[in-house]
Amino acid sequence: MGGDGPDTWDALRRFEFGAGLLHVRSDLPVVTDGSLAPRSDPYHGQVLRVPGVRRVRRFELAGAFAASGEPGAAPVSVGEPPEPARFLTLYDLKHPGVLDTPAFRAVDTADAAVVPAEPPDEPPCGLRGGLDGLRLVCLERCRWPRVSIARLFPAGDKLLHLAVQGERAAMERWLDEEAVPTLLPALGAVGVRWFDAGEGRHVVLCELQGPIWPLPPPVAHDLGPAVWSAYRQEYVRNAPGE
Repeated sequence: MGGDGPDTWDALRRFEFGAGLLHVRSDLPVVTDGSLAPRSDPYHGQVLRVPGVRRVRRFELAGAFAASGEPGAAPVSVGEPPEPARFLTLYDLKHPGVLDTPAFRAVDTADAAVVPAEPPDEPPCGLRGGLDGLRLVCLERCRWPRVSIARLFPAGDKLLHLAVQGERAAMERWLDEEAVPTLLPALGAVGVRWFDAGEGRHVVLCELQGPIWPLPPPVAHDLGPAVWSAYRQEYVRNAPGE
């Protein structure tokens, strides 16, 4: 990312490298549910005032589909598919460089100062703990339909989510030839987005509207083990002017 200089802000204005996404997963225990929204909503309100932050959404896990992979094909990466997180928060950004700006860092640091530290033997309940330990900074590679990157992508009230690892060329082929042709015509599908999370990691988001959960396509055997997760939206707010 580009630091605090004029190049960062030029990129924000020109959308030079594509939209960004801060992707935060957390597994707060059930007993904290009563305090989750009061602790996170004020923070989200501050984040939305940061230049370059466009939208914040929070989701809760509704279920997971079977482990993906073509029938009979062993995955390249040996190991169990990752367990889906209970909570998912998505910060839509004009560019990933927004996270390097003084305005964002000031909000992030202030949150760290006000959230009390949890005992070391308990899961972190603070927002800063979630951002530190379970976040991916993503760059948008493609969107279907191909809505202008200067506009917020249409949002549904539900989400099919996939985090997977593999070669970029293999990911692009699978999306173009299999995933998008299956998902985009599905009942309730609003659109599909592909994000590069670095180090061979990818995030795919299929926006959904309505009561139907379409069956997601299996992930190609030349990509790492993964699970499609289903999330229901519980919070959404756009930045002023978006």
